[in-house]
Amino acid sequence: MVDLSIFPKPSKKKRGKTKKWESARKHLKVEYQKKGITRCEIGLIGCWRTNALSFAHRYKRRDPRCSHTYQGTILACIPCHQRIEGNKELTNYYFNLLR
Repeated sequence: MVDLSIFPKPSKKKRGKTKKWESARKHLKVEYQKKGITRCEIGLIGCWRTNALSFAHRYKRRDPRCSHTYQGTILACIPCHQRIEGNKELTNYYFNLLR
């Protein structure tokens, strides 16, 4: 039998942030649909258009400046999201262009 006491317990602090994001995500989905945004807003080469969509944030979610609002997010497919994720200049370019 494996002794599970050696593994750290999940942080409750982290769980609270995740719950907040899940709640905000539900509201964002409705807001984006009302605005008619149902496909990737970035559209780089290799874009999946309507598949595997997620919300790309202007700032990382752990950053206090992060906002789970229309102004703080862009709807993006996984390939486009990954391309802008590690590039602050590209992220800022698309947020300035789209928001």
